[in-house]
Amino acid sequence: MPRIKPQLFWQGRKKLGLNAAKLLPVCRTLESTANELRWIKQHVAETPSIIPFGARVWKLCDKRGKGLPLAYVLGNQPFGDLEIKCRPGVLIPRTETESYTIHLSNLLRRSLSTQPDPDQQPLNIIDLCTGTGCIPLLLYSQLSRSLPSPSQPLNVVGVDISQKAINLSRQNLHHNAHRFPPPPSSSKSSNPQQRSIHFLKADIFSPSSLDPILSTFQKLSSSSSSSSSSSTSTSSSTGTSTAGTGEWDLLTSNPPYISPLGFALSTSRSVRNWEPKLALVPPVERVDLHQRHFYDHYYPDNENLLPSKKGVEYEEEDVFYARLLEIARTYRPKRVLMEVGDMEQAKRVVGMVLGDGKLRRLYWGEGDEKGVQIWRDDLVGFEGYEEALEVADGQKIVVKGHPEGHGRSVYLRRVGVVDL
Repeated sequence: MPRIKPQLFWQGRKKLGLNAAKLLPVCRTLESTANELRWIKQHVAETPSIIPFGARVWKLCDKRGKGLPLAYVLGNQPFGDLEIKCRPGVLIPRTETESYTIHLSNLLRRSLSTQPDPDQQPLNIIDLCTGTGCIPLLLYSQLSRSLPSPSQPLNVVGVDISQKAINLSRQNLHHNAHRFPPPPSSSKSSNPQQRSIHFLKADIFSPSSLDPILSTFQKLSSSSSSSSSSSTSTSSSTGTSTAGTGEWDLLTSNPPYISPLGFALSTSRSVRNWEPKLALVPPVERVDLHQRHFYDHYYPDNENLLPSKKGVEYEEEDVFYARLLEIARTYRPKRVLMEVGDMEQAKRVVGMVLGDGKLRRLYWGEGDEKGVQIWRDDLVGFEGYEEALEVADGQKIVVKGHPEGHGRSVYLRRVGVVDL
């Protein structure tokens, strides 16, 4: 990274004041420095304190100048129509994640509009590795005000292994609750309906921890209604707590997907120094353990693997996708959305789907309409842009999004499920 010229510091001090010298090393340009200084001043002005305004601005500029991410400095990050609280130890939401979450919400809304009797068909969504809870919260916010029927049940669950993340996601639920529409009144229907959102602590690699959540909504609802503050479910939800159908309409996940080498060489200093490595890099012990039993335990005698895929192992940074696809094989969610690091990783994940006989039958099928896609960055505004990409075994899949965007997510749609 080139050094900043002394003239830029002089210009910043003249135009923006002494705080510019603190911010310039991380902002790099006067325009970016001016924007961040304005946001910091606005944050201080909106946060009551007995400490003088100027001293607080100086302190926050000093923290930012030392590399602390702006979202941690301000304590929040915009995400769609929500304000997501951010704290060190929990990954900061990215704009790319926001883009595909909004696109996914729009896709679900259009597709559900064609369903008969929506009042009787709960929409069940689960997000694994939820972090701040930004994905399930935004999906809930968008869908709760735009479902075809105002009384259609909506059940959303976020899961994370980190208690710090679960605590923060629950704070974000409370912080944004006023932005959610009120739950529909059950008095207008003979069948009371549910609108709820929960955040639960579980290890997705531990079946004993995760399966009770995945297997049925009945267990989740009964535990959340009878537990106190020590429970894994949030004590606050919107609406009543009744049971759903047990089938997942959507499984989403933004898992750790960066290799240890990639973390050391490719991430910014701000990310390496301040954001949780647990949310970015799969633990080595998980990779070793999972690769040892992956094929023998879940694919005995390789009967479910296509001939060309037998004996192929995934990259160490792909271990969470192997586990997520195990979950998809077992619980057959109608739709799956997994964030990835780049196009090459997206191709590997697609190869894992196409190389597994059961997953291939579930999400690829035999007809012309294939349910496996790659989504690029900047989907919003480029929903109609598609191109074909050749992946495993010469198969071609649809790639959506900005033509110059990076591969950002892999989308699976179960055979027989229709998207509009």
